[in-house]
Amino acid sequence: MRSDAESDYLVYIAWPQQPPPPGGYPVLYLLDGNESFAIAAEYQNRLGGYAGMEPGIVVGIGYPDASRRNFDYTPAVPDGIELVPGMGPTGGAEPFLDFLADKVIPEVEAEHIVDANRRTLAGYSLGGLLTLQALFKRPGLFRTYVASSPSIWYGDRRVLTMLPGFADRLRELPSHRRLLLSAGEYEQSPPPGREQDPSWLRIADLSRKARMIDNARKLADSLKSAPIDVEFRIAPGETHATGNWLAIRDALQLAFDNKP
Repeated sequence: MRSDAESDYLVYIAWPQQPPPPGGYPVLYLLDGNESFAIAAEYQNRLGGYAGMEPGIVVGIGYPDASRRNFDYTPAVPDGIELVPGMGPTGGAEPFLDFLADKVIPEVEAEHIVDANRRTLAGYSLGGLLTLQALFKRPGLFRTYVASSPSIWYGDRRVLTMLPGFADRLRELPSHRRLLLSAGEYEQSPPPGREQDPSWLRIADLSRKARMIDNARKLADSLKSAPIDVEFRIAPGETHATGNWLAIRDALQLAFDNKP
């Protein structure tokens, strides 16, 4: 698919063999679709029923060539705020959300019988950051938002500047929204016995500065007074490099829970 910004995307979709329920299928939209789609769709197809999941549609938004996630998933940041060197172009979250809202979702809902009140968006790391931007700026687009190990640190925590007015936007919606925030147990510190491991030492400074656990927990706490169901989870034993599968499983369970 091509966006109005003339960017090309590869959109994957898997739908159940079973007929849709009376209200239509729930739909899970996954960011980083090149990596996340296949495992999510296969798990839902083969094992979802054993895990208490309803039949539902899995959509992965990816790329036909090199990933542009650093651009698509990050907010625009004012001059003077230091960014991580080597990220390349950044700041394209708004046109990406336009593409998701105006192109991808209408295409899926034109081809399949879906429950528009049971859309879920899920992303990991920078994808979690994009998920939060979607929630804060377009809370009506999805019912459930799964932001796993979100890069809240990006751009001097630029995403948090989107919070003013968020509670008011939620109150205008006809139904409640849900947010799951999570982070791996060892995202800010090394696993026991690996304090001097070169793989940890290479990322130690960045990991401590990013404060993945602290930022996600603090955001969850700050939203407890807002009209939204918020949960924060620590993924036991996981690092930033290993937590993606658990995050996908969490997203599947929330999207397709047979008792939503």
